Amino acid sequence: MTPDELRSAQRLTMANPERLRLLARLLTHPAGRSTAAGLVPDDAAGEPADLVAEALAVADVEQHLEALVSVGLVAVVGPVASDAALYRVSSRGIARYGTAALAAPRFLDEPALDVRDHEALLDRLVDTLAATFAANAGAGTVDRLVRECYAALDKQVRSSAQLPALTAWLATDRLAAMTEVTHGSPRDVLFVCVHNTGRSQIAAAVTRRLAGDRIRVRTAGTRPVSEPDTMTETVLARRGLDGLIEFPRELTDDIVRTSGVIVTMGCGDTCPVFPGRRYLDWPLDDPAGRPIEEVERIVDDVTARVQALIAEIDAADDPARTELPALPARSAVPGLPVGAGGPVAAVGTVAAAGPQRGWLPRLTRPWTAVTTALGARGQRKAR
Repeated sequence: MTPDELRSAQRLTMANPERLRLLARLLTHPAGRSTAAGLVPDDAAGEPADLVAEALAVADVEQHLEALVSVGLVAVVGPVASDAALYRVSSRGIARYGTAALAAPRFLDEPALDVRDHEALLDRLVDTLAATFAANAGAGTVDRLVRECYAALDKQVRSSAQLPALTAWLATDRLAAMTEVTHGSPRDVLFVCVHNTGRSQIAAAVTRRLAGDRIRVRTAGTRPVSEPDTMTETVLARRGLDGLIEFPRELTDDIVRTSGVIVTMGCGDTCPVFPGRRYLDWPLDDPAGRPIEEVERIVDDVTARVQALIAEIDAADDPARTELPALPARSAVPGLPVGAGGPVAAVGTVAAAGPQRGWLPRLTRPWTAVTTALGARGQRKAR
């Protein structure tokens, strides 16, 4: 699938207005991801006793989500591909359709907004988030944070058309961090590097795929740039993980405070320190500007470290659980056809003595063939 073909497929998929509303609900979900059942709007679920109507509504949402996954606008979090699957908006989905999703009517009789009217879009976003976080944050607090995020992103983002959508993503996550009552949980992990384009993005993508809903993952940079590293995306796309990265963001006290494990990668001296948190520093090479072979090596290094960290976090809750988490066989990776690129055996665990190269599924085809096999996941994200 070429980039032009991908864009055409996305336009066709998003012609359904319900998918725009679904994308908006997912974009402003406090957890940053959700099951299909968690995205069923209250007015579409029917009476509580009407189990048939509710099941049909969930099935409809699931069908829409799978359509969005197929064109790379939504990604599956975790290894589970079933009714319990978790979904999150990909950075590609935010960039291309996030603002249109915010402008779409949220319910019947509500007018659509002009995607160029950022003030109206921000007002609607404040209204949505104030209702979502009503138990923990007042409307004034929500409004101030939304405007703060918009102003910060305005200095960083190249395309103003993406500003409302990125503001929705960032403000939602920061509000969630500010209002969470389990600050410092070891299952809230923050990965920090300088530009938030390479090492931290790799670690976040791998953790999201392996841990699913068991670990809340955030990333940040001390000096974030305007978009993720292209070569890093290419390598992650080969492994079916490019949909699980996010737009680079600035390190703020609220996300450090809510995290129980903070992993720094070359910027430890500039990360705020809060009592009761666990700080780790991973001495990793920056993939920016390196050839693809070196980026592959860095991804292998990061993924082995992530795998061991997840196993350690799990073992702290269940001392009898000591095995390292294993990624599913390639055919089970969402978005990758069964048998694509040849037969692949199930993936085992990484030896304790060091990283095992290629424990994440890797394709050996030329990049042009990889994009065809992966579809939307193998495409470079357009900005």
